Amino acid sequence: MEETEPPFASAIMDEVMPSRFRMPPIIQFSRFGDPSEHVELYRSWMQIQSATDAMMCRAFSITLSGSARSWYQQLKPKSISSFAKLSRLFLTQFITGKKSRKLTTHLFTLKQGNKEPLKNYIVRFNKQALLVEDYDNKMALSAMFSGLKEGKFTFSIGKNPPTTPAELISRAQKYTNAEEFSNSCRNIQATKTSSKEKRQRNEEPRSSSKKPDDRAPRDLS
Repeated sequence: MEETEPPFASAIMDEVMPSRFRMPPIIQFSRFGDPSEHVELYRSWMQIQSATDAMMCRAFSITLSGSARSWYQQLKPKSISSFAKLSRLFLTQFITGKKSRKLTTHLFTLKQGNKEPLKNYIVRFNKQALLVEDYDNKMALSAMFSGLKEGKFTFSIGKNPPTTPAELISRAQKYTNAEEFSNSCRNIQATKTSSKEKRQRNEEPRSSSKKPDDRAPRDLS
């Protein structure tokens, strides 16, 4: 393979890497994911090792693979003079993979569909909650409760309201399990009834049909 010329200024390349330097134990960034999280995790690890700015520049390529590695190899020689510039170019290149952060108020827009199972609504709500920047337990609980469609479950928790989202989720799981068990029992009973009726129909005696005697009566006189 053809060796590419490093994209760093001479001052960065002249600094000798210490023999005790340890590779950052982080997952390599290829293309997908949040680039800002990758940079912050890398920066934190390098700061623990008291790494200089030059060391941070030269070791960064170790954490890249795939498309990100190809991008790094295409940087112009001697165009990078600091880690600040390198990380800025990296973030600009892969910003489309950055997770969009939302406010807690976003959770109030989530509503359970008329035909959406309770379990599906809880899973969908939790996925959106992970994207919230200023997550607050009380607001999340209010948002989750307000998004529920009216029914037996809302009536149940209305009599004894939960105090945390975790408690609401736990009670929703128990309700879902009970509902699924009840539906399963009904399906089994319906199957047994259908089989019994079918068996009874098969066991009914068939009425024998006699052919009418269309011959003329014999004159016995």
